[in-house]
Amino acid sequence: MTVTSSGQDTGTGYGRPASSHDARLTEVGPETPMGEALRRYWHPVASSSALTSDLPHRTRILGENLVVFRDGSGRPGVVFERCAHRGSSLFYGRVEEDGIRCCYHGWKFDVQGHCLEQACEPGRGLRRDVARQPWYPVEERYGLVFVYMGPPDRKPPLPRYECLENLADGESLFSEVPVPGQNVTGLVGDFNWLQAFENAMDPVHAMWLHYTHSGPQFEGTGTIGFPPSYFDPYTVSDKIRYNITTDHGLMYRQRWQRDQPDGTTADMDWCFEVQLPNIIALPDFVEVVPDRRHDCLIWIVPSDDTSYRAFMVVRAQSPDRLTRIVLGIKQNGKLFFELTEEEKQRFPGDFEAQSSQGPITQHSEETLATSDKSVVALRRMLRKMVDDVEAGRDPINVEHGQAQLRQVKSGVFTVSPGLTARSTAVAPSVADARVG
Repeated sequence: MTVTSSGQDTGTGYGRPASSHDARLTEVGPETPMGEALRRYWHPVASSSALTSDLPHRTRILGENLVVFRDGSGRPGVVFERCAHRGSSLFYGRVEEDGIRCCYHGWKFDVQGHCLEQACEPGRGLRRDVARQPWYPVEERYGLVFVYMGPPDRKPPLPRYECLENLADGESLFSEVPVPGQNVTGLVGDFNWLQAFENAMDPVHAMWLHYTHSGPQFEGTGTIGFPPSYFDPYTVSDKIRYNITTDHGLMYRQRWQRDQPDGTTADMDWCFEVQLPNIIALPDFVEVVPDRRHDCLIWIVPSDDTSYRAFMVVRAQSPDRLTRIVLGIKQNGKLFFELTEEEKQRFPGDFEAQSSQGPITQHSEETLATSDKSVVALRRMLRKMVDDVEAGRDPINVEHGQAQLRQVKSGVFTVSPGLTARSTAVAPSVADARVG
């Protein structure tokens, strides 16, 4: 507040215009700009191992109510939840060998929506071929079931990622999150997808939210993880290089130092990449091992304008790495679902910070600063993606023909081993040589 010479208060909240969000970035329903852009990509819809032929599962993707199931022959399917006959939910349907049967009148549909039988009709449906349950194409890869919800004539091949292929001896892919009720159709967040996605391009929040504000939250800090010096909020701005453009998205790089057994230090780079439209390549923040092949991808899939689902897959010897992603952050020494409301207030984490922005953050009320440079750059890339689709062009990372292996640039890389003095300047490093 400022007091003028006349004694009047200025700068108060009175008379401010109504706040607003950026609809082109946040709204995802059919025929919205971002919704149409996201429909040009494949999105995870279920964990392959958790999706059995026992029961169908209700989900919501890009503002559409869907049912995902696996028939008795093992084929996954995604269809509209509302039955094409009289509108009952197929969530209450019965999975059979060749499809899913509605509970109301016994109409059965296969994984591509063909009506196989109309149980209560003469001849089990003499004109059953006329009925078609709306459906979407699905494919399985890397332990996930993916769905394509866009124009059939623009369907790209399902992408491939180098970090999830050519597994070493003893390695497997793990995709079923250890959260009961959310292990099939993904972890649920009750706010806009962009708030979760752009958090990945906000490096400094780790220094404050996850350490300085209410104590260290990352398991492994000071032992197998980052040293406490990594989290100094007052020197971090000199250690980050923002807005490194990669072949498939955006990356930032943070320089830090690790003490070596011989008493020297080594300069390290923490490199963090996102790939459009919604993929986070998260290195291990609990067990920080330099120069190890990257092993994890996370998809932030919008359910609608005010909620999303997160899917992940890791390449590892055991599911421990996947567990660390979900449960490796402790607030007051507890997991997020164990906290009281007072503990959430005293020891806030990612969920509290992101959800408290509102169901959709009000972009008109933001005051962006230097440390938001990568967030701004990511939004710019997403706007370009939307613009390309509106102009009739394929957006970034949509390819046709045979899918090519995509490289991921995330990881922890040794820059200068065995230094006798600490170095904090951000200079070109081996990580830069890895950027396309």
